[in-house]
Amino acid sequence: MKKKSILIKEFHHKELVKISKTFGSQYGDLIESMILYFKKTGINPVEAINENPAAMVKVLDKRIVSFLKVQERDILKPLRNEVYQNSKEQKEQFSNLSKWVKDAIIKINDFDKNRTFQIINEVEKLEKKLIQQQKAFIEIAELIDTKNKSGIQETLKSLFK
Repeated sequence: MKKKSILIKEFHHKELVKISKTFGSQYGDLIESMILYFKKTGINPVEAINENPAAMVKVLDKRIVSFLKVQERDILKPLRNEVYQNSKEQKEQFSNLSKWVKDAIIKINDFDKNRTFQIINEVEKLEKKLIQQQKAFIEIAELIDTKNKSGIQETLKSLFK
């Protein structure tokens, strides 16, 4: 590694010595770290304002908190109140439904249950008839071709599986 020298004023050299002692770092290492810091952050030390970054962050933090409070006041709270009011109105509307509407809903549900039960029964009946027809076809095939030379019995059995 090649070593290079830089010329700085006496005052700045004394400051570099103080900073170096404070951070427990050698001059060269400290200067290298400064260079990397300025490169990484994009901060131009020539244009730097003598403000503490922590103070700047606090100001920014206050602005963000202020912005969030305004959003909460102007958007979130009214929206929450509107949702609550809408929910309350729906509950009131449902509780105010007349008795005959509630009874009609119950009757429709009962009708639907009965209709479903009837459909299931009809499907079961059709399934039993289908199984009987399958057995009849197989018996007819056995009568026609008792030794199953044509293979019709096995064909029918495989179709009905």
